[in-house]
Amino acid sequence: MVAYAWAGFGASFGPLMLFSLFWKRTTLKGAVAGVFFGGSTVLLWKECFAYTGLYEIIPGFIVSCLAIFVVSLLDKKPSDAIIKDFETTEKHLNDL
Repeated sequence: MVAYAWAGFGASFGPLMLFSLFWKRTTLKGAVAGVFFGGSTVLLWKECFAYTGLYEIIPGFIVSCLAIFVVSLLDKKPSDAIIKDFETTEKHLNDL
């Protein structure tokens, strides 16, 4: 049961954390899509494809990444202020 819960959290929020930290093109709609599809994939995989023996976080993580990427690209670009904040933070981190 605990592994199932961690799979849901990991597939829902893991890709979102990585994309939001490392890809300035991530949008709110992409984030929501990633959380929804990542969590849904874990539920679906556990109920329908458990016989494969593949831990459900793996397909959930992949689907979440794809959802964030595709929906963010289809959405309008983040505002210039957000891009500027991202680049400023990136510059500060590179200067460390």
